[in-house]
Amino acid sequence: MKDDSDPSYAKELAEMEAWDRMLWLARAYLEASETLCHAMLDGGFSSQYSSSRVVLHIARQGIELFLKGAIAAHDEAPEHHGHNLNKLYREYRRLYPELRYHFEVPRQFLVSLNEELFPEDTEAFHGVLDQRHRYATDRKGASFAIPETFDPVTMKETLSELRRVSEVIEWVELRPYLKAVLGKGGM
Repeated sequence: MKDDSDPSYAKELAEMEAWDRMLWLARAYLEASETLCHAMLDGGFSSQYSSSRVVLHIARQGIELFLKGAIAAHDEAPEHHGHNLNKLYREYRRLYPELRYHFEVPRQFLVSLNEELFPEDTEAFHGVLDQRHRYATDRKGASFAIPETFDPVTMKETLSELRRVSEVIEWVELRPYLKAVLGKGGM
């Protein structure tokens, strides 16, 4: 981190292409969620239900931005997929079908490539999935608090692996591909 008030980091971020900013922020969100799990285990962050919501929201935001960044880098518009991880993940897999781009989205975010089997259930679920970890209720006042297990040890391991894999995909596969095939530099 810089010690002075030089705004060069903000300027550097502002000058990046949108896809590059999304990937940059995705890395930060995934690192933050993993760090909060670590702090939870060390006693520096409270180990309670509300804290688990923060960790999950930040992790989900990192996944969403990673997918949107990869889609946007391919000159596609990720905005029309909104916050639906299923739609974003399907689009990502369409654009990057090779196995080297594959990663598992943690089960807490229920990404399924078979959602068309139950469209009415899926649409209702994904309509609020981006909200259930950051708000107490939906727009009608129904609680998002549901019984679920959150193990910070398992989640930290899951997030650590997700961060490792997403960074390998970004730096070893995605960025070289973008540079070679699409003529995009961005580092």
